[in-house]
Amino acid sequence: MIDIVFSDSFATTLRQYYQQKQMMHDVLSLPLYLSLGDISQRTFLESRKTVYKIQYAHTNESEALTSQSVHKIKKAMHNLDLALERDEPLRIWWSDKADDYCGFLWLCDYLVDFDVVTTSVHVPMVFSTLGDELLTITGLGDLSESGIDKLQLFSFESALPKTERDAYHYYWAQLRGENNPVRTIINGLAVSQSIDFYDRFIFANLSQRRFRDIIRVIGETVGNYPFAPTWWYRHRIDYLVSKGTIDFKPSEPTFDESSDGKIKLNMSNR
Repeated sequence: MIDIVFSDSFATTLRQYYQQKQMMHDVLSLPLYLSLGDISQRTFLESRKTVYKIQYAHTNESEALTSQSVHKIKKAMHNLDLALERDEPLRIWWSDKADDYCGFLWLCDYLVDFDVVTTSVHVPMVFSTLGDELLTITGLGDLSESGIDKLQLFSFESALPKTERDAYHYYWAQLRGENNPVRTIINGLAVSQSIDFYDRFIFANLSQRRFRDIIRVIGETVGNYPFAPTWWYRHRIDYLVSKGTIDFKPSEPTFDESSDGKIKLNMSNR
């Protein structure tokens, strides 16, 4: 059996879990970020490359990291194709985080012509712990190896017959037909949105009166509204600055090299 996940961090956690248990399981990671960007079939890999470019835009080795990510995805999809040729059973891990949810729908679409044995582990975002407290996660990447057993994640595994996969395939086809730049989860359903959908959460952490450090604004935005990755919020800030919706000023020379400048709202252009 091959475990398929849509998060590199959870892939690492799951591999370490299996190693600790001395279990031989392959874990295939497909961090496609399918809640963002173009999802039309004809430009699939090229559109993923564009998303990776956005992800690494503010790193020192953006081109190299983008190329590495594209190469990893091509290799992972090749390994998936080989597994399908061998009729290897698949276990798909996903959650109601938008990238997991969309990755799951995409994979059901990808498997439409295959009669492979498949199970699904749909991990909830909220757990009731032994102390009658609620544990909330923002995605599978929040989980540790010990958490897999403590939260009894394998109890959420269920069969995923072809008829059910086909239903998800049609769901993904609908989203692909709409091909909006953003997909988010509302009331348990993936819904197409405009590219500025998450901008409201950036605005919520800005004022018109004072400039605030970009890194701090992004950190607070992700902390309060963990629906999109940090790099997407940064990408949108760059765009909003270019349009004059947000005012930008460079940071003053300082020993703190982590500052990327400061921003505030320009209400006259909103």
